[in-house]
Amino acid sequence: MASLMGATPASAAPATRYLFDQGGPACQLSVPTISSKVRPRANGMRNEGTANEFVICQYSRNGGGSFKYVSISVSTFDGIDHAIQCTAMTGDVANGTSYSSKNFSTGTNPNWYGFAQWVPSDFGQAGTAFVNSTASVTCILPPGASIILVAASYDEDVGA
Repeated sequence: MASLMGATPASAAPATRYLFDQGGPACQLSVPTISSKVRPRANGMRNEGTANEFVICQYSRNGGGSFKYVSISVSTFDGIDHAIQCTAMTGDVANGTSYSSKNFSTGTNPNWYGFAQWVPSDFGQAGTAFVNSTASVTCILPPGASIILVAASYDEDVGA
């Protein structure tokens, strides 16, 4: 007598993935204009002008679940400590959006950086991952400051 064996379904195994992207390619002007002096450079998205500019940074991922955190790092390139205000957004039109603002500074050392990070509780959410799977951060970038890094973490099911 022959017996039939069915394939056992593979169980999903989450793997934590990390996103690190340099500020130049990850960010852009919120209101594009040719008069702005914000430039993507090899060492970040730099405001080389004389006025504050709104810059938005995206967090892209290769599939996977919702973000566990998103963060942004900024630096001075003129040696002055610059106040930075950024607002993170998670969500979409279909499911609604949530916002959270943070203030921090660049510090005065061009070889160091200021840093802000958002986690679910910053949006009033419980759990370890954002309710929605998309995220962005918009910052007021003052002259002499540069967004040098965007980073995030999310879980991706990679199989057993």
